[in-house]
Amino acid sequence: MSWFCLEINWVGLALLILATAYVIGGYESAKEGITTLWSEKELDVDLLMIVAALGAAALGLWQQEYHLIIDGAVLILIFAISGALETFAMERTERNIQKLMAITPDTARLIVDNQETEIPVNQLKMGDFILVKPGELIPTDSIIIEGISTINQAPITGESIPVDKTVGDEVFAGTLNGNGVLRLQVNKSPESSLIQRVIRLVEQAKTETPPSQRFVEKFEKIYAKVIVISGILLAILPPFLLN
Repeated sequence: MSWFCLEINWVGLALLILATAYVIGGYESAKEGITTLWSEKELDVDLLMIVAALGAAALGLWQQEYHLIIDGAVLILIFAISGALETFAMERTERNIQKLMAITPDTARLIVDNQETEIPVNQLKMGDFILVKPGELIPTDSIIIEGISTINQAPITGESIPVDKTVGDEVFAGTLNGNGVLRLQVNKSPESSLIQRVIRLVEQAKTETPPSQRFVEKFEKIYAKVIVISGILLAILPPFLLN
């Protein structure tokens, strides 16, 4: 065929660039689509997209209508961008979870019979008395029973200005104590603290599939099968029906 003999000119260079785009942009979608087909015996949109793009490229080369190759490359580009955005969102969620976990201290100053003992935060129980010095993080949600200070609650509430706290006020795990020494009574276990609940909710939102996404995933499987069957019928029936 004549397209095998393309000279190294702008057309050949453009085809080389498009072929590179097909390989780089379509690799992940092709891998995911083939994996789904092999393991779940299901067609998905990723595989359908790759077949459509390769079909457009083959038709474009066969008929030397190179705009069809560009159409296939654009299709792959759209899927590659959507996949990259999804990956970015997941990684950002993971980073946010890690940041929330990092602002929780590992140890706390437990007060028993006026004696200070440093213990792991996960050993604290409701009703324990703890001491927090200036510049330290609050180990778990507690009530102030002695002392006055300002608390930086930005990691929890987003407030940029520290909040004044006094006896009877609640302070939250992961917030930063200002310039006062605080004696606190634990009113929530570490695993039940506000920041831990936020972390669990974020992790749950990351792993659970919302109803709208479940509907789309179910629809795309049906859609992929319908498109493939329709394509096969359109390729086979017209020659027989229309001679």
